[in-house]
Amino acid sequence: MKVLVTGATGLIGVHTVKSLLDAGINVVTCGRSSTGIVGLPSVSHRSGDLLDAAFHKTVVDTERPDGLLHLAWQTKHGHFWNALDNHDWHDASRDLIDRFLQSGGSRVVVSGSCAEYDWRNIPVGMKLSEDAPCGPATLYGQQKLRLLVHCHDLIKSGAAVAWGRLFFLLGPHEDRARFIPSITTKLLAGETADMSSGQQIRDFMHVKDVGRAFATLMQDDITGAINIASGNGYSLLEIATRLQRKIGLGTLNAGGFPDRPDDPPYLVADTGRLSRMIGFTAEYDLDSALSDCINFWANQ
Repeated sequence: MKVLVTGATGLIGVHTVKSLLDAGINVVTCGRSSTGIVGLPSVSHRSGDLLDAAFHKTVVDTERPDGLLHLAWQTKHGHFWNALDNHDWHDASRDLIDRFLQSGGSRVVVSGSCAEYDWRNIPVGMKLSEDAPCGPATLYGQQKLRLLVHCHDLIKSGAAVAWGRLFFLLGPHEDRARFIPSITTKLLAGETADMSSGQQIRDFMHVKDVGRAFATLMQDDITGAINIASGNGYSLLEIATRLQRKIGLGTLNAGGFPDRPDDPPYLVADTGRLSRMIGFTAEYDLDSALSDCINFWANQ
């Protein structure tokens, strides 16, 4: 089996590719990087702009992959939520998927987002199942959901398309401005880590587990949306407190800046479908995941 992977050099892409290789799958990557994944010479790479339909045609016609694992999208921290090129990523993603299926490709897996769900008035304690109401508050979520609707139409016509709906990530190589790196680096420096009240409850999953989950989806025949998450919710204050205890330096300033009024208090996934349908089990719990993050930033 040959799988074409987009977004392979991203936060979860590297781990997805490694998991596919471990399963004996032939991987081809494509994207703007001129070299692909450093340290994996066995993986061939096609360099080009994923927003260019002509590039899609060239890659699909030349490589003739059996599977497409589409992870690429606008992901710049603090920018992607309402970036105007979310429209472009929807259009390009739809074109790539359609070209792949028209060329005879047999399996598509796409990265979705919990931002597709309706975040308003989620009762604390209610985990979001894949059939929970959708009503994205951001352009990013709206365009992801728009692409999912197209994928549902493809499934109805007989295509094998799975939609991995991501919740929250943690692990090495995150943007320093993201929550866990921002707290970790301040504490490691012995400084004060400012944060919101930290009462928001979130579902974090280690990037290596996320990569394995996507690789497992590619090898399965399940279709439709499936939550990619740990299924466990922790308040941001609990996570920050665990980081402080492990590091033993610095101080936390909970409430150092105000909570965002549009920030939902509870976002946790129901992962029953992930565990029951494809038999996936995470290797990292919260403590081992946080320790991995601390070790990474301590060595930077």
